[in-house]
This record gives sequence, structure tokens and C-alpha cells, in this order.
Amino acid sequence: MILVVILLAAEHPRLQIPTNTQPGAPSRRVTDQLSVGEIMRRAVARATSQDDAEVELQFEALVAMAVESLDGDGEVTNTETTLHRRYPLEGAVYEELVGRNGEQLSEPDSRKEETRREDFRRKARETEANGEILETNDERQVRFGEALMARYSADVLGEEVVRGERCWVIHFWPRDGKLPQNTRIDKALNQSRGELYVSQEDYGVMQIDFRLLRPVRSLWGLFASLSQATGRLEFGRIEPDVWLPSAFDLRVDIRVLFRTQRRHIIREWVERHRIPTVSE
Repeated sequence: MILVVILLAAEHPRLQIPTNTQPGAPSRRVTDQLSVGEIMRRAVARATSQDDAEVELQFEALVAMAVESLDGDGEVTNTETTLHRRYPLEGAVYEELVGRNGEQLSEPDSRKEETRREDFRRKARETEANGEILETNDERQVRFGEALMARYSADVLGEEVVRGERCWVIHFWPRDGKLPQNTRIDKALNQSRGELYVSQEDYGVMQIDFRLLRPVRSLWGLFASLSQATGRLEFGRIEPDVWLPSAFDLRVDIRVLFRTQRRHIIREWVERHRIPTVSE
């Protein structure tokens, strides 16, 4: 799961950039040069152009993941590490498990991955034929754009240097009224607030910090609920005006029936390269 956020321009009629802030939200301010609406308009335009060009499908990557199980005191009781190959498949980004706990997959696990890959192919073809979106339940599921950010209000908190990049810091929180619930992740998005860091150089989103405001029920099943979640998604400028995910850190408490499971999930893009074209 991933709670990725981006904000829409003030000119969009559904985005509420308030003149009077909600309780607990920071007061509205404008930077010396640009309003929050103008910053977001340019950031959304840049991201939309990148998405339309399907830039991520032009790259292959290795992603290392660690899942830590935590006890009630937050101490790690177990850690499982996996390595994934991330590449384009049937017009979508697919992640294939290639290693577990520092070792290659066993023969049974390799066969399971082959089956999972073929299932992905079939579902991708079916959803495309039906004009639907393949729901993947990871950071790819939430797109940077106006459909997502219609659900948030926003304000400029100020400026900050993050990993050597000067950014605007944008605070966001759910707007009042009925919010869209078209996918499972929408339930969590509608209950999230946080900060968005936008590069002042080219309006790329380089970091998103988020936290769940209240528990979300039935996110993964009838008897499962997400009681707490905090996280950070980082992006890197891979090429001029190309920003892609680079790291993800998530802490969640999931309650199943009467038992709470605490997890710390860490994902890091350890290798990425552009896929050569036929002409190359």
C-alpha cells in the first residue's frame, strides 16, 4: 500500500485552497513569488507530462525490501528481506520476486513466480479490454494528478533544502464533504494528511511525508483494519525533468479480528537503468 499525494492547482473548482484554514491546519501563506495554486499547477503539469510519456516503462530497476515485525514496544522480532526486479510487462510496471533473505529463490518459489507473472499478464489484458485500471496496491496505484488531489486542501508551509534540493513545503489535508472511493487505497487516502516537497528547480515532487488521521476499516478484508500508518516516499531526479521513486519507508499497525500486527516496511531502489530501444 502506498499513500502517495500530489496537489492540484487552485484554479480547479474542486480543490479547496482555503482563505480560512480548518482547525489544526496551518494558516495560508504565499511565497515571495508564487502562490500554492501556481506551484501545484506547474507541478501537476510536469508530472502529467511524464505520466503521459509513460517514462517509468522505459526503465528497469532492482528494488530491495525489508519487512520488520515489531512487538508492542516497537522492538524488531523478525525481519524478512526480498529482492525484486521491476520492469515493464503488458504496458504496466511489474515487480518480480528474484531473491529472499539474501538467497536465490527455491525451485517451488520460482514456479510460483512464473504463475504469478502469467496471472498478471492475464489480468492486465482483461482490465485493458474492459477499459479499467489494474489495481496493484503499491506506490504505482496512486497517480500524481488532478483526480487524486481533488480530495485535498493545501497550504504553503515554507521552504526547505532536502538532499541538496531547495523545495517548497506544502501541507495537505482532506477537504470537507464526500470524497471519492473508487479503489481500496482511496479509503486510506481520504484519511491522510502530510507534507509534500516540490523542487524549486523544475517542480518535481521529491518527497512526500504522510500519516493516517484515523483508523480505516475493511481495507484488506472484512475483519482487517488499518489502525495507524506513517510513512515517507522519496523520489530522485533520474534524468533532467524525470523523477522516479527512490525509497519508501512505512510503519503500519494492522488489526485483524482482535490481534494487532505491527510492521515496518522499507523499500529502496538499489539499481536502475534505461531499457535500450530498438534503434539503440
